Amino acid sequence: MSVRRQSPSANDQDHRSAPPPSPADDPRAVRPRERAAFALGDIASNLVWTTISSYLLFFYTDVALIGAAAAGTLMLVARLLDAVFDPLVGLLLDRTSTRWGRARPYLLFGAPVLGVFTVLTFLTPGGGGGAAIAWAYVTFILVGLAYSLVNVPYGAVMAMSTRDSGMRMKLAGFRTFGVGLGIIAVSTLTQPLVIAFGGSETSRAGFAWTIGLYAVAGTALIWVVFASVKERVPLTPIAAERGGIGLALRTLLRNKPWLSVFGFSVLSFARLGVVTGGAVYFALYALGNPAAISVILLAFSLSAVVGSLVTARFLRLLGQRRGIVAGLVVSIVLTVPLFLVRDNLTAFAVLFFVANVFGGFGFVAAPALTADTVEWQEWRSGRRNEGLLFAGYSMSTKIGAALGSALLAWGLAAIGYDPAAVTSGVRGGILWLFLLLPAVIGVAQILAIAPYDLERRLPGLRAEIAARGKAL
Repeated sequence: MSVRRQSPSANDQDHRSAPPPSPADDPRAVRPRERAAFALGDIASNLVWTTISSYLLFFYTDVALIGAAAAGTLMLVARLLDAVFDPLVGLLLDRTSTRWGRARPYLLFGAPVLGVFTVLTFLTPGGGGGAAIAWAYVTFILVGLAYSLVNVPYGAVMAMSTRDSGMRMKLAGFRTFGVGLGIIAVSTLTQPLVIAFGGSETSRAGFAWTIGLYAVAGTALIWVVFASVKERVPLTPIAAERGGIGLALRTLLRNKPWLSVFGFSVLSFARLGVVTGGAVYFALYALGNPAAISVILLAFSLSAVVGSLVTARFLRLLGQRRGIVAGLVVSIVLTVPLFLVRDNLTAFAVLFFVANVFGGFGFVAAPALTADTVEWQEWRSGRRNEGLLFAGYSMSTKIGAALGSALLAWGLAAIGYDPAAVTSGVRGGILWLFLLLPAVIGVAQILAIAPYDLERRLPGLRAEIAARGKAL
């Protein structure tokens, strides 16, 4: 008895002949270990970033005894100077090609340099004189440069690991989860470690040993990221050509989605700087409770952890721009009850946590939105320029953090802050700075993200890019 064989259907033939998806386009190519590495990278970054944002202004004013106004100007000027370095790192990154890839070698060699300069920043001499201010300027600029050498490539490697927008948003969630864990570590460990190593909250030796410990841990974690991540998105033939810096910059300045994300990120990190830096003053002087420092910063860091878990779903439901704006509106409205419950630390911490979960949606999404703007850049010019675009994002974080610290420091100077004589009027001023200033910045964030419309255009842009590639 013979068995008649059926010829395969057209659908079966198409299925069999279809090439497997490129690893750059296949979200499954990014394995769980690699996703987790993005969380570790942001833990490492925040052992530097959050420590500087939360404690450096306090270290300058209360340990090195630099005046609040001088410290604020110092942090703004130095940060703006080293922010100029970010685009140079990005342009260098776009022209880097080694056996380790384009971005990964910067993680390998830049991590220990960042660790050393972080420690030196917290060795600023006391007395508040010219030597202390000069040391502070030099070391603050150098730690910013070292941070650029690590953080710009670290940000760009997310765009290099996959083209899939959904996976990028998930990786952004892992990154923000790491941010939350890093903030938790800094907020819960720094003050106890400084006291344990030095005997008081203003101990120079306590700060030196604590920051040294963070530097070693951060270097080790960045090396884990280097060993775990992969660069899958190849350079396009045009992007591989040397030169064209002018074209890249001109295209960047026409990249409206990127400009919107850039402005939004500046304001996001300004808000972050006010919250994390102001928490120390708010707890010590407005509440008169040093233990509240860890509680408030822990609530803030937990909001980042929870935000990393819910942001992708929330934005998928409402859309990226609408979801970010809705979250900011909720956060701003909750400022009013925060004033009312400030004397109840438990209620304040819970409400503060909820407000920052909603207000942090854009903070979580910004790296993924930046990665998506790479497609606009390639569609417009034929060049992806991941390094340049993420250098701009890194620059926005520095400008924002500098602006937030400067606004806080100038606000302290305006209300007459003197650590040796804190009056009731100064305590009331600190309360207003800590609660009202972030809400004002939140309104500006809404205005900045309002023009962003790349989400609906992205599928069409990718289709055009793919069509051009086939035509070559």
